[in-house]
Amino acid sequence: MFSLSDLKHTRFYQDVFAEGKAEAEAEAEAKAQAEAKQRNKVAIFRIFSMGLTTEDIATIFDLPVAEVAAIITESEQEQSEPNQSS
Repeated sequence: MFSLSDLKHTRFYQDVFAEGKAEAEAEAEAKAQAEAKQRNKVAIFRIFSMGLTTEDIATIFDLPVAEVAAIITESEQEQSEPNQSS
């Protein structure tokens, strides 16, 4: 009789298992990167709100000034959206 342990020893099972594991790891990494990007976005906007210049923030985060400016603009728009619907 073919048992589960026999199935686990097949090349097909091992390949599928490895592929599933790799996909899960890639998804976890993508999620972690998205969360880190969101935390940085919040931090950049808070620092900007405290009065630091876009250039200073870019230096702190080691990002291009244009990217920091885009993040700030996007954050400002997001902040104003809930206020407009009230």
